[in-house]
Amino acid sequence: MKSVYSFFFFIIFSFFSHSICSQGAVSRITFIPKVLKAEVVGIQDGDTIELKVVYDGKGARNRQGKNLRIRLLHVDCPERGFPLWKQAKQTTSDLCFRKVVKVMNTGSFDRYGRLLGEVHLPDGKVLNKELVKTGMAVHFKKYSGDREYAALEVKAKQQKLGVWKL
Repeated sequence: MKSVYSFFFFIIFSFFSHSICSQGAVSRITFIPKVLKAEVVGIQDGDTIELKVVYDGKGARNRQGKNLRIRLLHVDCPERGFPLWKQAKQTTSDLCFRKVVKVMNTGSFDRYGRLLGEVHLPDGKVLNKELVKTGMAVHFKKYSGDREYAALEVKAKQQKLGVWKL
């Protein structure tokens, strides 16, 4: 009987926690689900965003206990100080800032403690792909052999969009 009460307590606590998190509180997690749903609260640059989720797991390295940062898979945007870096950051911001997104990931982190993933926007589009389509990012071939991203880059290059205008 005690286990039944424990189970119901767990269910009620989980529901209550979810209600609080959905009302603006920052949620804390110790494991990364394959599909992580959270609000974007920061844009570091064109290919790095910050979520309203604090991750306390080991993979976060020096980011442990801080808002979870996502490094967009398959893409590379211009870095600070390079041509179009502000435009790439602004494009990322326009597409996802203050929106609840779904991050599809494998639980892998880079050396800076950023979770690697594809960001699915509320309208169903994929942020990573949108950046390549508009020329605000290139396909990061060093770390990705994805053919769809390669094709999107070729198309943006042919249309001389974004970085391909230079």
